[in-house]
Amino acid sequence: MAPTKTVRSKHAISKLERSTGQSGKITKSKPTKGPKLPPPKQQKTKSTVRPTKPKRRAYTEKELGIPKLNAITPVGVELPKGKKKGKVFVDDQESMMTILAIVNANQEGQIESKMMKSRQLEEIREARRKEAEARHQQKEAKMEERKDSLRRKRKHNAETIAATESSESRDRKSPLARLSKKRVSFG
Repeated sequence: MAPTKTVRSKHAISKLERSTGQSGKITKSKPTKGPKLPPPKQQKTKSTVRPTKPKRRAYTEKELGIPKLNAITPVGVELPKGKKKGKVFVDDQESMMTILAIVNANQEGQIESKMMKSRQLEEIREARRKEAEARHQQKEAKMEERKDSLRRKRKHNAETIAATESSESRDRKSPLARLSKKRVSFG
């Protein structure tokens, strides 16, 4: 590399002097010799054996107070208050059949009530349909009556017009009608 030339500015020098307190000289700092540190030692790795933790005690379901799942409660025994009601599993066939009969009776009652409601709704729909038909027939009857009255008026008007025309034609044919009218000729 070629040596480079540095250009000094008197303003730059004065700023440098003010900040460092030196007068125009630039010096390089020499590295200080300090005590040498010994080379780093290799660190010992941790042993793979971990300190043993005391084992936690395992509690049984009775100690924790957890209710047994799917437990059968005899008929005379009442559950204490505050416990959830769960499924009741039955061992003997007779009690299972009674429970099934109760459930089926409830279901049949629901089905019957649904059928009754549907029948009532169907009767209401039928009654509304009949009312709508009756109203429609009334409207048509009124319309027919109105049409007939208009036809009668038309016939009546046609008869009166025909009657007036026939009376005028009679007047023309009669000899008195000819005399009563005076004719003037310009000739």
